[in-house]
Amino acid sequence: MKVGVISDIHSNYIAFKEVIGYMEKEGCDEYLFLGDYVSDTPYTRETMELFYEFLETHICTCLRGNREEYMLSQRKVIESGDEANRWLYNSASGNLLYTYERLTQDDLDFFESLPITFEYKREGYPAIRCCHGSPVNSRELIQLGSDRARYWLENISCDYLLCAHTHFPGEYTYNGKHYFNSGCVGISIGDFGYAQCLILHGEPGSSNGHSEILWQPEFLRIPYDNKRVVRDIKISGLLDKAHWFINSNIQILLTGVDNSAALVKLAGELSKEAGEKGVWPNIDEKYFALAAKKLGVPDYAD
Repeated sequence: MKVGVISDIHSNYIAFKEVIGYMEKEGCDEYLFLGDYVSDTPYTRETMELFYEFLETHICTCLRGNREEYMLSQRKVIESGDEANRWLYNSASGNLLYTYERLTQDDLDFFESLPITFEYKREGYPAIRCCHGSPVNSRELIQLGSDRARYWLENISCDYLLCAHTHFPGEYTYNGKHYFNSGCVGISIGDFGYAQCLILHGEPGSSNGHSEILWQPEFLRIPYDNKRVVRDIKISGLLDKAHWFINSNIQILLTGVDNSAALVKLAGELSKEAGEKGVWPNIDEKYFALAAKKLGVPDYAD
């Protein structure tokens, strides 16, 4: 049995299309989607339409990631009339707002219908606890070999934990239990030009001296046209809507170097040092420009 695992598409329709094409040729029987379908690149609608089409024609189990939760939170903000927490077109929240404005209410309802975790079970195969971040928090980062990885392996009822969110693929074994991270399809760190994903193979093996079916991971790096994505980011206007944050995303797409979280954090700190509140998303663009210069984020609009 082959199970395709896809996560962190981040609206990258170009990479997503290459991934599903490859997995279909490999003859995957089922698919697990681990969230973060949207944001960070410009193809929100194209990604969602391809995703829905795929769900209709394949056996899939899906959950939501932190990006989908952000979108649902913004819907609540808008519905409540909470103007203070509405996203703005700036380097703090412009990327998210660009994505939100291209989603429909049906998209948001779909996100809301998804769990943040599930246990994948098939007769004759070991169960897998699946999540985006962790079983209780879509934003939790479970790095390979970390204390949190050991904690969760100790506290799940099955022998396999499957997560995403970190954008770092790989496997970690602890006390006979296995943690797999599928990596990132749409904006992979340290692996520019490749979409990361995973095929789990259910194969005969042995554990503690007993013969049984085990899940064997095949980590994939699927090439795609990352330069086309960068061109489309500029053509779409996304770079103009969230200038410095999207410049950081372009840096990841072209070089693999990730400064995104550091950029937002440093811009907030610089704002506070200047005597301003520095509260996200109300951070002046000049502080993002200063932060970008300190971190070495180029301006790809030049």
